[in-house]
Amino acid sequence: MTELVAVGLNHKTAPVELRERLAFGAGDVAAALSTLRERAGLGEVMIVSTCNRVEVYAVAPHWARAGERVLQALADTRAVPLPELVAHTFVRGERAAASHICRVAASLESMVVGEPQILGQVKDAFELAQREGTVGGVLDRCLGTAFRAAKRVRSETDVARGAASVPSVAVDLARSIFGELTGSGALLVGAGEMASQAGVHLKAAGVAEIAVVNRSEARGRALADELSARFAPWDSLDAELRRADIVVTSTGAQRPVIDRALLRPVMKVRRGKPIFFVDIAVPRDVEPEVARLEQVFLYNIDDLQGIVHDNMRARAAEAERAGSLVEEEVAEFVAWQRARSIGPIVQALQQHARAIAEAELGRIRGKLQGLAPEQQKAVEALANGIVQKLLHKPMTALRQAAVGEGAEADLAGAVQQLFGLEVPSAAAVAEAAALVKPELVRE
Repeated sequence: MTELVAVGLNHKTAPVELRERLAFGAGDVAAALSTLRERAGLGEVMIVSTCNRVEVYAVAPHWARAGERVLQALADTRAVPLPELVAHTFVRGERAAASHICRVAASLESMVVGEPQILGQVKDAFELAQREGTVGGVLDRCLGTAFRAAKRVRSETDVARGAASVPSVAVDLARSIFGELTGSGALLVGAGEMASQAGVHLKAAGVAEIAVVNRSEARGRALADELSARFAPWDSLDAELRRADIVVTSTGAQRPVIDRALLRPVMKVRRGKPIFFVDIAVPRDVEPEVARLEQVFLYNIDDLQGIVHDNMRARAAEAERAGSLVEEEVAEFVAWQRARSIGPIVQALQQHARAIAEAELGRIRGKLQGLAPEQQKAVEALANGIVQKLLHKPMTALRQAAVGEGAEADLAGAVQQLFGLEVPSAAAVAEAAALVKPELVRE
């Protein structure tokens, strides 16, 4: 039987230095799905790679062993020593995996609880996996549950109301160091969603000027127009660094775009004027060594944690309530999954019983020739009725096991052994699950 597994690392388990080594660029995920599926022997797989997490959600026999294979595949393909990776990752199976996936989608596992970006990122990852053909029945059901849980959290709790975001926290950090930002000059390096949000918060904080530098001129100009800012081409990055007081970087580059070699001559021109970097990209956009330069102050995404914790304390009660809503949805998924595992046994038991009845009737059919047709049908009905009555209790027990906590595996195994059943393959499981009525598996 296939099982759900969640494997990965995030801002809670690993520093940004390791997360950036595991991070997948937008163009790398499709190939990674194929590689992971093959190397780890996965039936289904999707990858969520953001600034705060790299996580693999998969379906395979024996979730714990599948998790080990995923970690080995990640270590091999991302050139990270396995012991280092294992020390900073988690492997969760079945209900724990479903709970984690739902909590991620609902933004309860985010650095900034309640932030809206993660739901869109999980949806994008799911849709990409669908296009690549690596989503099957279990992930489809689980992610549908996760999206429903996220919707309930947003509509039924206040956890997202007034919530901060990574860009807003970055601007809060700048304010805490600079004091009032009125009159300061800001530079956005990158033109994605994070840059857009950072620009909005910088404007609200009263910065005098915002410049946007981006490799794609079209996207850069579009963001500059949106913010009433000034666009500058990529090859003028050093010139813009000479003017800016605050620099927020959020590109999708796989290597730093601002390094010591670029910044050293910039700082000579600035003549001791300080510059403040908030690097919210993963992999990081700013080489850590630049912080050694005089009057260069560099903060990365992990440095935002202190402000985030203050923000979280104010919404702790709502987050707890949101967690309870998520667990309600998880229970529905787990019930479906258990029904799915019991379904093949129910099907095999019914087929076994029908085969016995047919065989016994066939054996004595010749002796029934003297009976009227109505009498022959009565004998057949009697045989089938006896079989159904004998099976009633084991069938009921199997269906009830679908809503139990772990008992279904022991009972299903005992029924298989007692009746000598041959259970259908995993491919037939989805169809067989329909034999267990939904109302019998709700918790």
